[in-house]
Amino acid sequence: MHHALRLPRHLFVALLCLALGPAVAQDGGCGDEGIDVSDDPAPGEEAPAKGGDGYDPEETRRKNAGLAGGGPEDEGDPDAPKVKADLQTRINEAIAKGVEWLKKRQGKDGSWGPVRADTFYNDSSKKGDFVRDELGPTAWSIYTLAKCGVKRNDVVMKDGLKWIEKNTEFVFDVIGGDAAKKDETKGFQAVSRKNPRPLSTYEGAAIVMMIEAVYQESAKLTGQHSKRRLYSDNPMQPPDRSKIPEDVWKKMHERLRHLTIGRHAAGKGVTITGQQNLPENGQGASKHAGGWRYGQAMDDADLSATQFVLLALRAASQAGYPIEKVSPKTWEAVAQYVKNSQKADGGFPYQIGGQPTGSMTACGVGCLLICKEQMALSETRKPPAWIDGAIANGMGWLDKNFDAEHNIGETGHHFYYLYGIERVGDLSGRREFNGKDWYLRGATLLVERQDADGKWQDGSSFRPHDVLGTCFALLFLKRATIPVVTISEPAGKPGE
Repeated sequence: MHHALRLPRHLFVALLCLALGPAVAQDGGCGDEGIDVSDDPAPGEEAPAKGGDGYDPEETRRKNAGLAGGGPEDEGDPDAPKVKADLQTRINEAIAKGVEWLKKRQGKDGSWGPVRADTFYNDSSKKGDFVRDELGPTAWSIYTLAKCGVKRNDVVMKDGLKWIEKNTEFVFDVIGGDAAKKDETKGFQAVSRKNPRPLSTYEGAAIVMMIEAVYQESAKLTGQHSKRRLYSDNPMQPPDRSKIPEDVWKKMHERLRHLTIGRHAAGKGVTITGQQNLPENGQGASKHAGGWRYGQAMDDADLSATQFVLLALRAASQAGYPIEKVSPKTWEAVAQYVKNSQKADGGFPYQIGGQPTGSMTACGVGCLLICKEQMALSETRKPPAWIDGAIANGMGWLDKNFDAEHNIGETGHHFYYLYGIERVGDLSGRREFNGKDWYLRGATLLVERQDADGKWQDGSSFRPHDVLGTCFALLFLKRATIPVVTISEPAGKPGE
């Protein structure tokens, strides 16, 4: 799946409703229920906390999370888009059309198809139609629709969830090598009981994110909490107030173990190694230790796979899953891997030793923000002393290089890049990069580049271009990343 306002008035019905005005209901399957943005805590919860210096993170988010809708022009920047009163309406319409298109794109079997590549993963000289990550686009599409307000009783969601359930029955629990190793001329074969394999990192992560979004409806946020709103002491059981059914929770638990420390294959007497590249997994003191790759057989890591898994672990944590009890070293290990990837100028490459790009720098900074957030939420872990400086250096790179029109250092992956910017902006509370309002610039571009039928396509990414491009665009427009803990940058200018 890699190849992935300053205007304080109106707000569309987003799964992240943190603006000042009332929610604007949307048509086209995006849901018509308002989102609770009250400052009043839910029954039994503590009121939002203010920082010791009087800084109110929730108030800052409300100011920073506003969308376009009639504010003043961006003075001092002649190239900035003019803020028009109808931009909010255009955003709402674009989301509604995108959701409707994505729903219609679903196949008769309930899926959105597999990821396809034109070259074999480990040998680019081999050309063809290589199938991989069969479950990824479907889980990602359901996740996106859930973030856009589509309820799980919608027929599209029901069919998609049934398809995921049917196919993971014999993909996840069976030990088997990648089919591409058996016939490298055809790549991964169709998933079947005769051709089993473990879930890839992208598939496992997307399914965990899908479960949390579909059942927990995590859009409702009443403020910064001094501790998790939901928490379970037993990873096998959901918290008391969880909306995730116990049987679904257990399947999420199995996938989380599969992504981290590994698990025992039921009835087979075989242990599946966790997919995180930890030293105890036989990698020694590898510089890649702590990160993730596409599957279990690889002895290195990349930031794209790593950030997808971190998003899944964060989603599980929001649902109350005790990641640090199951995999105590995960947050520290991945934070160190991400730090090892960072270049001297603050940017991040796809893999250690490469050249920094816009999408990977957004990815790296987002990973560090998640690690710091989750360690701060834990009662037993503390963020490392260096993490604030690494975050600030990455922010400094974005401050110098952000451009909504281009993924700096890359020739494509544009919508994936914008989705990365959305994560960093909303996780950190930052409104601007490089002196530009990132949401206003990105939303304006996406509204203009939406196809007439409602989809977005980025031909530089893996196929299905239309499904993945539309998901990334919708997640950006809906501001799907929910802040939980405020991440303060250290004193001084970014990058210092």
